[in-house]
Amino acid sequence: MNKDEAKIILISNLKGGAKKRVPLIKISEAVHTLLNDEEYDSFSALKNEFKVSRQILQSFYKILEQPPEILKLINENKIKLDTNEKLSSIKNFEDRIKMANVVADLSAFDSRDIIDYWKRNKNLTPLECKKIVLDSKDVKRNIHVIMVPLEEDTYVALKNKAKINNIKVEDAAALAVEQWLNFGEIKHE
Repeated sequence: MNKDEAKIILISNLKGGAKKRVPLIKISEAVHTLLNDEEYDSFSALKNEFKVSRQILQSFYKILEQPPEILKLINENKIKLDTNEKLSSIKNFEDRIKMANVVADLSAFDSRDIIDYWKRNKNLTPLECKKIVLDSKDVKRNIHVIMVPLEEDTYVALKNKAKINNIKVEDAAALAVEQWLNFGEIKHE
């Protein structure tokens, strides 16, 4: 890749949204190309030219320092920039490759949590750490909001019942609906 191609790649991929127009490996190659050019020769020079942080440039730079097994996952879009950055903190290549295979296709947040957990619990395998971390995350639930008109006396009774039980009115209403669905009959007059 020549200097002009590298500049075009960085101009069109360092700014804006997370979606990159070219593979991360190409962006890394562009950073390497320009750092080896006498005009740019440092992260500071690139930072000033392309108006991005030194950290983002270093993150892209580190991609090409990965072993081939991880480069393959990056090329397949299974490992993103943030996850690659976190993987780079694992010194041992063998451990890094094992972890990369475990966190491939996970979000940056989950990957970071799993890697950090493994670093504190090296007696566990990366796969065991993944299971522990992901099992500890909250289960996603869909919540639906329903507006229900209540007459004043019904609302006051609900509010008083909630106060007696030391819960919010909306929680008392949800509890009433759940109990009615589980135990009640429909009596419509």
